[in-house]
Amino acid sequence: MLLARLVYPNHLCDLALKFGWPVEQVSHISTATQTIIHDQWEHLLCWDAARLTPDRLVKYAHAIEQKGAPMGTIWGFIDGTIWGIACPTYHQCTCYNSWKRKQYLKYYGIVTPDRLISHLFGPVDGRRNDAFLWQESNLPNILERNAHAPDGTPLQVYGDPAYSINCFILSPYQGARLTNDQKQWNRSMSRVRIVAEWAFKEIVNTFGFLDFVKNQKHLLQPVGVQFRVAVLLHNAHVCLHKPQVTQYFNIENVNIVEGLMEDELLEPPLLSEYFHN
Repeated sequence: MLLARLVYPNHLCDLALKFGWPVEQVSHISTATQTIIHDQWEHLLCWDAARLTPDRLVKYAHAIEQKGAPMGTIWGFIDGTIWGIACPTYHQCTCYNSWKRKQYLKYYGIVTPDRLISHLFGPVDGRRNDAFLWQESNLPNILERNAHAPDGTPLQVYGDPAYSINCFILSPYQGARLTNDQKQWNRSMSRVRIVAEWAFKEIVNTFGFLDFVKNQKHLLQPVGVQFRVAVLLHNAHVCLHKPQVTQYFNIENVNIVEGLMEDELLEPPLLSEYFHN
């Protein structure tokens, strides 16, 4: 019932006819189900230390390097996204985005080469920029504690120019007078960073209800929980249906690493492995 609610902007009366339940019970069941899922599994969207181990981060970095990244310490891609909501009756300026000139909620996530959204922060009101989300999320401290190779080498995520540069995050070269090497570096990273945009686009394609702005009424329903649950369900879909993004990072000259083929290393985990306590 929850999936039917999220997959397409159906009216509740249409779902009531489909499932044979009263309208108010359809609403209550779908809302209660997404709340249970979020309460049980939201820890997977913060930093899943059981899965994002140093060995796993190194494998991600190796795959990204082999695809064309100019360095071998980048293990994921950080990207922000804005999600449109209906204009609220109260506190409209809180969510008003002056660039888009509409009301939005903002999120950002880290996408890894197996197409999982391995970290998600939000929602935050739409007037905030990516740098604010970066600091508010406490992600700098999380990366400092966890984003290391087994030998202690710092590993980085790669983002757009809104983010700063340090031992754990990188962004493109900026400025009007870039050298040819700097331009080539930006182009190489742009080709591999595209997977972050693919992941968020896939959420829209799978759960069309989230893209129906008129029904995203954040003062009347938990739209933030709804989006985060959709990310969990997206990751579950990736685990069940081996995505093409994994094939994007396959290496033409397959190497043997610890007895496994490289394409096997990039496969998403089993569903039972991803949803662990």
